[in-house]
Amino acid sequence: MNAAVDFILEQLRGIWRFRWTAMLVAWIVCLAGWLVVLGMPDTYAAWARVFIDTRTRLSQVTQGIAVESNIATEAASVREALLGGPQLEKVARLAIPSYANAAPAQQSAIIEGLRTRLLVEATGEQRNQPADLYTITYTDPDRRQAHRVVDQLLRLFLANSLGGSQEGSEQAQQFLTAQIADYDKRLQAAEQRLADFKRENAGMVPGATGDYFTRLRGETDELEKERLQLTLMEQKRDELNRQLTSEQPLVGGAGSGGDTATQIRETQAKLDELLLRFTDNHPDVIAARRSLDDLKKRQQTEMAAVKRGDVTAIADSGLGSNPVYQGMRMQLSQVEVEVAAGQRQVAAEEAKIADLRKMITVAPGVEAEFARLNRDYDVTRSQYQSLVDRLARAKISDKADATGVVRFEVVEPPTGSSNPVSPDRPRLIFVVLLGGLALGLGVAYLMHQLRPVFSSARQLTDLTQLPVLGVVSMTWLERHRAQERRAMWAYSAATCVLVLLAVVMLLTETFTSQFLHGLIA
Repeated sequence: MNAAVDFILEQLRGIWRFRWTAMLVAWIVCLAGWLVVLGMPDTYAAWARVFIDTRTRLSQVTQGIAVESNIATEAASVREALLGGPQLEKVARLAIPSYANAAPAQQSAIIEGLRTRLLVEATGEQRNQPADLYTITYTDPDRRQAHRVVDQLLRLFLANSLGGSQEGSEQAQQFLTAQIADYDKRLQAAEQRLADFKRENAGMVPGATGDYFTRLRGETDELEKERLQLTLMEQKRDELNRQLTSEQPLVGGAGSGGDTATQIRETQAKLDELLLRFTDNHPDVIAARRSLDDLKKRQQTEMAAVKRGDVTAIADSGLGSNPVYQGMRMQLSQVEVEVAAGQRQVAAEEAKIADLRKMITVAPGVEAEFARLNRDYDVTRSQYQSLVDRLARAKISDKADATGVVRFEVVEPPTGSSNPVSPDRPRLIFVVLLGGLALGLGVAYLMHQLRPVFSSARQLTDLTQLPVLGVVSMTWLERHRAQERRAMWAYSAATCVLVLLAVVMLLTETFTSQFLHGLIA
């Protein structure tokens, strides 16, 4: 810690050796810097503020049914347009008198100067509702010229924002109208192509039942159902035939009259009665037995004929009046009709499936082309409908704009500052003073490094690595002390005068600057 303090003190003593050099450098730098600061030309600023309110009552009413103008983007584009060459040329011609008589190179320099010093800013403010505040600022050495430039630029800003929107809206409506006419022709052509394709490919175009493979799968499923129903009906028919050809409905079903079954019963009863009175060898018993056997043989013959469906045999056997037999015959007839109808339905389904299978190489291509035509038609129709909606909204927007959807208000007309906005001379004078003092100290320190001396025994020991046996001090005479005191007072006075001169510069910088500008002019 002591070594660091000793090092700092040694450096300060070294700088102090060249204090007058430092003072001279500080004076030269400060005087030169102050002259430069006072000679800098004054720059004046002019500005104007425009308030753009996009939240009027009418804009809220038309929200969603009209084309919502992006006022922020529109104003931003206007701002960029204002900084373009044509607009700045208009401003230069109206606000700068010397522009008209200047050479082309000078005119380009004037326009470039306008672009450099011109600023159009957009900031958001809260006035019950969000709004946009545009500030137009311009700086120029001539205060009146700065005011004229801002005034002309404000007029152009309002003209472009209000007039450009109307012109752009008319162009948009003309464009939409032309596009609607074009898409109407496209839509009619697409409808005609679709109708022609349906007519040329009738039967292969997908409908409510789906595409080709869906229809084929549906017809196949329907054929399976029809076959299953036909199988059930055939089984029912076969069962009825089996019952009709069995003996169950034929036995015990005779009606009244002399049919074979009745005769068999009567003969059997007569035989039983004879057996009660006679033996088996009695002629009447033998005759009765022979008659019963003949009747049974005849009954078997009739039953065989009935099973074969012989109408005469059925009529002779009396089954024509048997309700059970008649019911089974009616059921059989009905089932046979249903079986015939089921067979025709199955045949029709098989033919339909066969026809579909013949189209297996053509139908997918037809369906793909139909889907493409439908897609083109849907796209064209949706675009056409979208254009029609946009045109309707644009017309509503035009009427709304004419009524006042957006409100432009000049919040602050072109205004200029009476005092220059630059340069900031008080700050620059103070910076020059500090810079002069710092530069003087730097020069003194540099000279101390170039022309060093030993100011203590420690420095000599550190440098030579030899012990110092003793130090001889210098005894100053009174006249030397007085001379040193006078030099200190002179140095202090020079420092105070420099600071005092800086204070005077700060207090009189406006007058001094104007005086210096007058001398330069």
